[in-house]
Amino acid sequence: MNFLMGRVEGGEMLYRLGERFSMAPQIPGMPTPLPDDSGQAPHGSQPWYSRADDIAFAEAATAAVIAADAQGLTHASKHLRHYLDNSGTDLILDPDQILNDDSTLKRFAEDIVARSILKIADQAAVSNSYENSIPFQSGWDGYTFDSSSQRDWFLAIGSMHVAASGVVTVHRPDNGAQPRVTVYYAIHLHDRYNWDGQKSTKIAGVNVTDLQLGALHTAGLAQEFEQYGSSIEKLYEGVVPTNGSIDLQGPENRKDTRADPTR
Repeated sequence: MNFLMGRVEGGEMLYRLGERFSMAPQIPGMPTPLPDDSGQAPHGSQPWYSRADDIAFAEAATAAVIAADAQGLTHASKHLRHYLDNSGTDLILDPDQILNDDSTLKRFAEDIVARSILKIADQAAVSNSYENSIPFQSGWDGYTFDSSSQRDWFLAIGSMHVAASGVVTVHRPDNGAQPRVTVYYAIHLHDRYNWDGQKSTKIAGVNVTDLQLGALHTAGLAQEFEQYGSSIEKLYEGVVPTNGSIDLQGPENRKDTRADPTR
């Protein structure tokens, strides 16, 4: 069944085939993020007289931004550029685009939602309390992009935390039937963009190390930042999922990528 979300006064209105259907409940927002990684050291903490090599490396990092964009690593380029801009401002992610790009992440997020649905459905069966709208917020689960098949997102984010929130209504089942649910939910992503490891990698042919990139932050030439985002509100209606698959809904979002013809 196809659904569209429309904005109305006082909340979200759900439409089916262009007609008013029902008022969607207010779902909980993003869970409180976990504490950030410490990074290498505070911004600008490196003595000024030891920054000559960092100033020279900043030029190589800028070249990596340009080369990455030219080779189609548009998100790696965008996130590294934001780091080198030295503002430290948050960068908002688009989970719908990322879920669409990485089918493994999509299944990972589906499993988080499915576990929450199953827990609420079990509680409804035990207490015989059906037809109630029960909110949920999952905990954060760690996810790392594949460095080969998801090279762009691996370089842009690497590892991150994934969570879900929503509202579940468990409908009273017929005798012997499997319960059905109505679920409004969203997927949340969070990460801190920093370079605190001991790895090295090539970004569009330019070899860089975590130590070199992290030193730009301590030299005051670049700045770590928070990157996070929440998906559009989604709807699942069906039987209680027992295999982790709920077929996340939502439009493809290709804006400002090389697949976007208007870019």
